[in-house]
Amino acid sequence: MGRHEAPSNAPGRRGVIAALVAGTLVVAGAAYAVERGTGSDDPDTAASRPAVACTSAPLELEVAPEIAEVVTAQLAAATKADPCHRYEVSATRSSTVASRIRQGRAPDVWVADSTVWLDQTEAGSPGSSVTADWASRGSLAASPVVLANPVTSKDRLSGAFTSWGDLINRSGAVHLANPHLDTASRLAFLASQGASTAKDITAGQRIILLSRFAASSTDDLLEGAKDPSTSTTTRSEPFPIGEQSLATFSASTPDLLEALAPRGGTPWLNYPYIPAPDLTPELQQVAEAGWRALTSTTAVDAFTAAGFRPSPEAPGPSIDGKPAVEVAALAEPPATARQGALHQWDVLKADARMLAIVDVSGSMTTVAKDTGGKTRAKVAEESLITAVQRLPAGSQVGGWIFSTDKGGKGKDWVPIAPMARLDEPVDSGTHRDAIVTALRKFPTYISGDTGLYDTTAAAFSEMTRTYDSAYYNSVVIVTDGKNDDPGGGLSLEQLVSHINRLKDPAKPVRVITIGMGEADLKALERISALTGGSSYSANTPDDLLTVFVQALLSREPSQAP
Repeated sequence: MGRHEAPSNAPGRRGVIAALVAGTLVVAGAAYAVERGTGSDDPDTAASRPAVACTSAPLELEVAPEIAEVVTAQLAAATKADPCHRYEVSATRSSTVASRIRQGRAPDVWVADSTVWLDQTEAGSPGSSVTADWASRGSLAASPVVLANPVTSKDRLSGAFTSWGDLINRSGAVHLANPHLDTASRLAFLASQGASTAKDITAGQRIILLSRFAASSTDDLLEGAKDPSTSTTTRSEPFPIGEQSLATFSASTPDLLEALAPRGGTPWLNYPYIPAPDLTPELQQVAEAGWRALTSTTAVDAFTAAGFRPSPEAPGPSIDGKPAVEVAALAEPPATARQGALHQWDVLKADARMLAIVDVSGSMTTVAKDTGGKTRAKVAEESLITAVQRLPAGSQVGGWIFSTDKGGKGKDWVPIAPMARLDEPVDSGTHRDAIVTALRKFPTYISGDTGLYDTTAAAFSEMTRTYDSAYYNSVVIVTDGKNDDPGGGLSLEQLVSHINRLKDPAKPVRVITIGMGEADLKALERISALTGGSSYSANTPDDLLTVFVQALLSREPSQAP
């Protein structure tokens, strides 16, 4: 942690030293101030200025790498003007600093590349008596987030685009960096997310894909632009980047990338100057002097020369000899929306580990309404095949069918596909192919009654027993009836007791239920609610496919791995 103000009941190393030598420092500081002069011949003016004690160590700053050179130069000039004010500048990614602050290893001053990283510091610095939020003193410079569009790649975007939401959620090739690590992609992703995208199937599928191929940083994406063979997708796709970073890259590597900006506005990197909330009084003075130096006319000119904009209204740098793109500032979403969007990224990034349980009782031969004569079995078959084909290859999927005594006397279920990754080789194809083949045999499975509760209990037991923390674990049940087991079996209350007994917060398994036809929706809702899952009603192929994918996308925070 930086040299901050220590707790009142535990002064700490720096506090003890300060207490022992305070008198000496003040006297020495006063003598030094008088000796070096005040810039005025008026002794009354000199006497009226407070003496400032030099600190025993420089002020430690962690700053965004692209701004570090300008910050270092301007603070060096400030130290030359006042040797009592010394600074130590380190270029560090904002995500890294935010993590260090949470761990109690905070700098004295943080120059992040965006205020959105303050979301990560709300708990204050561990080990400090000061729990005040970190707050920005103000912005040093600005740079809009633009799209780095490859000039010659087949994946380049032709012309302007409407919004980050349209590009990321709907159409067009785009490559994001991990928004937990990279600020430009974080801001573009946050700008793309709204209340309407939380359970949007297309948006969810896009994020599943984007999250799996996310780069670790803008630098990695720039390397991919220079040599697509180094890219995680082996392609050079458009990607978000700060305008200043793109201008700097293009100055040394021309004719590769052009800047595009969404017509609807874009977020901005705003480089806030953020002193630690618990600095000692001496360091507060040095930090304030640093702020004045970095916001001086000389500093503004230096930032502008380096490719930053002094304000959103100011013109930006040229890129490859072309004038800066016209950009409009996009309002920053509120903190709750930002946190919700990042949570959505996390849960969609986690591969699914899913056991699908499908009702094959005799009632599944009933013709489903509004389907042009398709039976419920056919609706389930077609929808599940489409859903399995859309799941990411890294997902683990297994399948059971159930009615009554399918696995022998008193056992209502039987596996049709073991739990395995969809891309695992099976014979001449993959596990995904094997599941599709098994589902296409659906008509041959139909017979018997509906042993729903015994099957649910067995499935929940199996997934809890084999829980894998690397995946998002769930049971998905598709049924068209009420529990009907002539051989006896569990009652609903016994099933509830069974689930409550096995539930483990450290091994969350969510049960998702999808009811067709005359399904007992109240019972299904109760079963799902016990595990933090969701319950749906569906009858047509579109209905079933929609709720199936929604069920996979609507992962609640309490159930996230």
